[in-house]
Amino acid sequence: MEERLTFVLEQLGSAVADFDHSLTIDQKSLEETVADAVRNGQAQKFEFAVELFWKSVKVFLLEQHGFDLASPKSSVKKYFELGYVGYDECERLLRALDIRNSLSHVYKKENFNTLYAEIIEYRGFFEGASAGMGSA
Repeated sequence: MEERLTFVLEQLGSAVADFDHSLTIDQKSLEETVADAVRNGQAQKFEFAVELFWKSVKVFLLEQHGFDLASPKSSVKKYFELGYVGYDECERLLRALDIRNSLSHVYKKENFNTLYAEIIEYRGFFEGASAGMGSA
């Protein structure tokens, strides 16, 4: 069973590194259409990181504590209850899940830009939030 946890944590580590690295791109020198494509790619990498984070938490909670939780939010809340993240980190993780869900339903550029402004604030966040599970 621990092989599964190792596998998902490796995937999470890669996704988090890709997301964080994508945010180092200096968009100021890019043509607007290229910058737009970069922002969309960064948003997708954010979605991957969030998805793999909660799935890693789910596997971690099952393997280490015996909790078999079905939903992303219940998994994050239990991770908090067990002391792996503080209240503020838990709130940010829950907000990340909301952002991920909203990105699937964005039809207006203004909505995307508002969400994107929040996404870029997550650079470096997931690595710290996942520290309680081992390495990511």
